[in-house]
Amino acid sequence: MARGGRPRTVVSLLLTAVIVGGALWGIPQLMGADRSSLPISGITWGTNGIDYSQPDPVVPGSVQGIRAMWPPVPVDAKDEPLGRPPLSRSTSTDYVFMQRTGGPTSAPVAWDPCRPIHIVVNAADAPPEADRLLAEGASEISRATGLQFVVEGPTDEPPSEKRPAIDGARYGNRWSPVLLAWTNPTVVPRLAGDVAGLGGPDGATYAKSIDQHWVSGLVYLDGPTFRAILRRPDGWAQARAIVMHELGHLVGLTHVANPGELMAARNDGRTTFGDGDLEGLRQLGVGRCFTS
Repeated sequence: MARGGRPRTVVSLLLTAVIVGGALWGIPQLMGADRSSLPISGITWGTNGIDYSQPDPVVPGSVQGIRAMWPPVPVDAKDEPLGRPPLSRSTSTDYVFMQRTGGPTSAPVAWDPCRPIHIVVNAADAPPEADRLLAEGASEISRATGLQFVVEGPTDEPPSEKRPAIDGARYGNRWSPVLLAWTNPTVVPRLAGDVAGLGGPDGATYAKSIDQHWVSGLVYLDGPTFRAILRRPDGWAQARAIVMHELGHLVGLTHVANPGELMAARNDGRTTFGDGDLEGLRQLGVGRCFTS
């Protein structure tokens, strides 16, 4: 619940992607090791322990009153979804949403499909062809969800796990664009060791659970780790898979138990979305529009 009667903004939901060496299980920490020597297949996607099964608190007040506190509808929003996910559905249930709008069978919290997801990029520690990695990763998400992305360009906004959903001084009266930062463990301590990235969405203030939707977020990627991966023979596919995994978190998926999915908690070489991933992404592409 909001304290002091103030509306609440959902905190960013952060997940991690971890690169590990050796066999998939029972791996000793390679402290101080040259990460470029680690095998391509050794990947673990870690979690920060947030319980995503609990619905977000509901802010008291009328729908109109809470919505009045949201920034205005952007000029590039439409009255209908900008894209559509594939019509074909999978019978796979190997997907988990970060949050639902109500009970366990309610709709997933999703992005507004009638407006693009804007991204700004801090390239302070970017690897070679970082823009291409982002473009290819975002294209895979867009193909699976119908959601559209707009990369606005560079920013000097520093990485922070407590960035506001609205930063008027930097971005004006709008939801903060997603910050994708190529950085390193010195700047973001949670990237220390073998962690390759952090990612997650941020939500609007809500009047009722049905109004919950994602409006902002972050993706932080460890530039030195990516440069090491890209030196490997098939490093491009592996690096792109990490970007796809983190963007999967950004649009609302969390981890699944099936190791055959890219959104699995542990991955031993998969570089494309599985059937469960694609079905979860498809459902995240049919959220509500908030254009009025």
